[in-house]
Amino acid sequence: MKRIKISFVVLLFAGLLFSSCSEQTVALYVAPGSGTGGNGTKEAPFNSLSLAQKAVRSLRKERPGVSVVVEIKGGVYELQSPWILTAEDAGTEDAPVVYRAARGDEPVFTGSRPLARWRRLSDPRKLHLLTADVREKVYVTEVKSAGILDLGDPTEAGKRPELFCNGRLQTLARWPNSGFVQAGLAKGKTILPPTYINKRGTVEGLFEYTDSHQDRWAEENDVRLCGYWYWDWCDAAQKVKAIDPLKKLIEICPPYHGYGYRDSLRYFGFNLFSEIDQPGEWYLDRSDGLLYWYPPEGTDPNGVEPTLSAYTSPYMVELQECSYLTLQGLTFQEGRGSAILVRGGEKNLISDCRIERFGQDGIHVQGGAGHGISGCLLADFGCGGIKLQGGDRRTLTPAGHFVEHTVVEHFSLFKRTYEPAVHMDGCGMRLRNNRFRFSSSSAMRLEGNDFIIEYNQISRVVDESDDQGGLDIFYNPSYRGNVIRYNHWSEISGGTHHGAAGVRLDDMISGVVIYGNVFERCGARDFGGVQIHGGKDNLVENNLFYHCTAAVSFSSWGRERWLKQLDSPVITKKIYEDVDIRSAVYQQRYPELKTLRENPDWNTVKNNLLVACENVFLRDPKKGVAENNPSLRSGGKSVQAFCSARELKPFGLKPIPFDKMGPKKNRWVK
Repeated sequence: MKRIKISFVVLLFAGLLFSSCSEQTVALYVAPGSGTGGNGTKEAPFNSLSLAQKAVRSLRKERPGVSVVVEIKGGVYELQSPWILTAEDAGTEDAPVVYRAARGDEPVFTGSRPLARWRRLSDPRKLHLLTADVREKVYVTEVKSAGILDLGDPTEAGKRPELFCNGRLQTLARWPNSGFVQAGLAKGKTILPPTYINKRGTVEGLFEYTDSHQDRWAEENDVRLCGYWYWDWCDAAQKVKAIDPLKKLIEICPPYHGYGYRDSLRYFGFNLFSEIDQPGEWYLDRSDGLLYWYPPEGTDPNGVEPTLSAYTSPYMVELQECSYLTLQGLTFQEGRGSAILVRGGEKNLISDCRIERFGQDGIHVQGGAGHGISGCLLADFGCGGIKLQGGDRRTLTPAGHFVEHTVVEHFSLFKRTYEPAVHMDGCGMRLRNNRFRFSSSSAMRLEGNDFIIEYNQISRVVDESDDQGGLDIFYNPSYRGNVIRYNHWSEISGGTHHGAAGVRLDDMISGVVIYGNVFERCGARDFGGVQIHGGKDNLVENNLFYHCTAAVSFSSWGRERWLKQLDSPVITKKIYEDVDIRSAVYQQRYPELKTLRENPDWNTVKNNLLVACENVFLRDPKKGVAENNPSLRSGGKSVQAFCSARELKPFGLKPIPFDKMGPKKNRWVK
């Protein structure tokens, strides 16, 4: 498909002709590369979005009550600079502005550049570093000939390039090819204080390696490691300073990881030319700009069009303080940073868009009110999918942001922890009818008040990290009013020491309602389908737990620890300075705050059905209400069968709307 370069600069124009859809709506047409004489009509479209944007601004000034629809023809368009929309580009409630794909077309805006002129590797200085079985299968090309001058860094988020073939992410050469290798002893000079996991560690990044395969890395000039250096819930990528094959030692470049390095830590090496040993692996030598690639089986590198991400601006699209503007049916792909920023304004909508293969995140919403993401597909992110921020927690003013009928999958590929499919920060937002799956860590992280999480499907997350949940909330007893209802949590059973849960309420999280959910094969080690760590006033009611380790697990704190934390400087700031839980708005909205210092660990777990679960509870609470939680065998019945009124009513439970869960209005979902 023809690729067209686009630079979003403001261009002059004159004599615009507008095609009216109706008296209140005007249509403009864009077909980049269509020639220089276009005037925005269907017969003579603009050749750039810049011209269309200029026309919209002019039209809105002349006829402020008119709606504008910009129809964008299909094609692959290479972005040279960000597309920035401001208040000048905004619509109104009665006269919105829409930029959308023309019917039947798919315009693709890309930040990658095609790589050509591949030749089989013949340099003996390089060939001897590879294993004999792959030497004739590796190809090389010069990156700068494709116009890519910024080669970035292998571990700098937003700057690291990625290679793609036929829309599939290729693998920066690594070892082992999957999973991790275990280190020997930490050998730094400064011993860390002991922790409850009884692991010895050191401050400095110096440790033994136990597999002599890594001796070969001593000839590499830029070795990087990704590891869980002390805790299995906190990863980081680090640069290697030196490798000593005689002493079998790896030394990390400062700055060292904040938690230090423990004995038997797990890691893998990457950015290693010598580890190109399977189809899809590649390596970029930044000293000479040569890229080496072992193509997928049966692929002629000169017969396909592999691409390398080159776009380095933080975002491809920025909506800055504009309102009532819709992006619909557009595809954004393959940038080193993130795809879309929405900052300020109100009621902008990102609808039916496809956002794939970005080095950082998909969509950021920062402030404003009522912004929405609907029917989109987001996939393959180095970090997270969607980050929503908004509302006022002090006054409990809702942001009104929402994500619905959207799929986010294969995220947290580079930064492997704390980069969820959706991160919400603030007050008053909603996630409804979405699907989140395939990640090393959590699918959702909530930081705030009055969030509604409903009718979503969450599966195969927390596959690698530890001490996490499919949904995680952490360490702030002023987070209140959060409702988690009618969601399907499945296949969440990872964890290395503590475990993984479907929903995890961590460190003092209180007042959460968990109602009408289905937990299927969730929980591992010390965690059940729901894990409550030191919180109170949580309600777990009318849920189905199917083939779970346990329904609910607890880590009770007791009165002394609870009060000590409430009076700590960190929590005091959270509950009396960041917000004020003594204020009338908090006391009225969340009456349980009146007894915050009383009855620690008091939670209510009632009217839940357990099917083929190993336990009802793990680590029973010291105090709480636990009643009517019957346990059955599955009898070969599916999880959906147990959601019906017929199965639940005899136990005093209400039916669970299983068939309403997941995305229902998404063009990308089959």
